[in-house]
Amino acid sequence: MRIKNIDMENFKPLVCVPIVDESVDKSLKTARALVDDEVKVIEWRLDYLKELSSPVLLDKALKEMSAICSSSVLIATIRTDREGGKVPFDEGKMKSYLSLIAKSKACDFVDVEYFTYENPRDVVSALKRLEQNVICSHHDFEETPQDDTIFSLLEEMDCSECDVVKMAVMPQTTTDVTRFMDISNAFATHTNKLVITMSMGKLGRASRLSADVTGSCVTFGS
Repeated sequence: MRIKNIDMENFKPLVCVPIVDESVDKSLKTARALVDDEVKVIEWRLDYLKELSSPVLLDKALKEMSAICSSSVLIATIRTDREGGKVPFDEGKMKSYLSLIAKSKACDFVDVEYFTYENPRDVVSALKRLEQNVICSHHDFEETPQDDTIFSLLEEMDCSECDVVKMAVMPQTTTDVTRFMDISNAFATHTNKLVITMSMGKLGRASRLSADVTGSCVTFGS
């Protein structure tokens, strides 16, 4: 998959930097600085925005951000409180936000918290009908599940129409980190989709620095 002349598949892992400002103006300013620094992947964490409640303002902001990020891959993410974000989960509202993002044609990818929806495949399919690239994600801030559970979750997301499968887990031991890296690599060879995986926190740093050996196409910086 090539986005804006950036090869997402045959490239050393791309570094993604999130924008977590509370205002649109500050977010746009941050984006300009990241683009000047030649950051290839930018994730706009829209759940941090105080203006998120206004569809008109959000649509305008997305298009302004898209113009700035003309040479960078732009990911739109509204992280809910169910997966460590700032916005209370409401399925109806989230579907409306995702649809608005897709219809704006402003973002290269939109993040979908897959297991928070009653019928997640339908959510992904609706976005694909709008010609929106989709990242299906799952975040576990408590633990690193057992191997079979991890693989099952990854496969379930993979069975949707998404373009990217993403999973982040919290390790409790170094063994958690190494086994998650092993499972990630195994899954990356099993799927024909792009994969983003990571162990979070200080303990998981090794997984983020070694994304090239875990099959992950993107790692995260700050």
